[in-house]
Amino acid sequence: MLWTVQVPLQFETLSSFDFFGEEYAALRAESETCAFQHPIWLDAFYRHLVPNRGAQPFFLTARRRDTGALQMLLPLILRRKYGFRLLETADLGVSDYVAPVGTPAFWSDLEQRPDIRHELRKVLPKFDLLRLRPVREDDCSKFRLLFGADPVPLGFSSHAVVLGEPFDDWRKSTLNASLRKMIDRKTRKFRREHDVKIEELKEPDAIASAIGSLAAMRKGRFEGDIIQQDFALAFYREVAVRGVADGFTGTWRTRAGDTDVGFVFGLTDRGRYYYLLIGCDYDNFASYSPGLQMYDAIMRGWQEQGGTCFDFTIGDEDFKMKFGTTPTAIFAFFIAGSPAGRIAKSVIERKYVRAAGMASGGER
Repeated sequence: MLWTVQVPLQFETLSSFDFFGEEYAALRAESETCAFQHPIWLDAFYRHLVPNRGAQPFFLTARRRDTGALQMLLPLILRRKYGFRLLETADLGVSDYVAPVGTPAFWSDLEQRPDIRHELRKVLPKFDLLRLRPVREDDCSKFRLLFGADPVPLGFSSHAVVLGEPFDDWRKSTLNASLRKMIDRKTRKFRREHDVKIEELKEPDAIASAIGSLAAMRKGRFEGDIIQQDFALAFYREVAVRGVADGFTGTWRTRAGDTDVGFVFGLTDRGRYYYLLIGCDYDNFASYSPGLQMYDAIMRGWQEQGGTCFDFTIGDEDFKMKFGTTPTAIFAFFIAGSPAGRIAKSVIERKYVRAAGMASGGER
């Protein structure tokens, strides 16, 4: 369905989109985006996860009326949940930061002509609730411009640290002293007792095997762990293998002799390492804190490769702050599209406001 209005932009929703096409490459090059808007991630997301979660793909686009040039893309999905038609961003529990991909000129046009968003709403499919999450605080202004809604804090943060050089000096000044000393002590002990090797994997077969082993090591440790589902395992495996060729993914392995101790998988984009998954043999190696040793080693390796930031992504685990990270609040936007959606929106927003109040001590 296409609407043409007397403004510089025209909006359209599509049921398919070529993320590897030249126009998306040009759009992304001109836009502020992160790894979760990368072609490899989104292409695999829509092929592996969307059909297996009973969802339909939708892509909201904006083009210049005079040239037809793509100015903005927002990946969406539509599915039924609890009887509601839920239109939402491309998350499904795997994408830590969702965001529209738009040019500076697009955001400027929208800022100058906020009435344009009314035309945007006309091309969306019918929905009861539009849910946009998880959104970094930095990206809230974009969603506010698109939909004219206010963000709702979700009560948790993501955590990232800017790396410095020389690495050893940065490490000494940034990491919590007790954590740093503990990692150093356990690293020495580990290497005294075993032939230890922590390395980034580059061969596709080794990476594919590593993702499978990582999933096996996680089994039973995390409630609702999505990688335990075959379609999600296939998704992560494809992203890991396909992404290594162009430097989009980083899969690391720790071995003691010929024994696998642990694996870490993450995305690498525009100088930032996005930590996503870890799996370790804690039954046999917990005393060495292999996870902490791997984070430390990956930070060093990433900095030596020219990386500038290590992003622990979503989650407020205490250890992250000890690595010198800075928290960034995570938000959501909820927009009603029907009377039932308005009720759901009210209930959901009250829940998050109440949770935020309890977290701050404002409610007991």
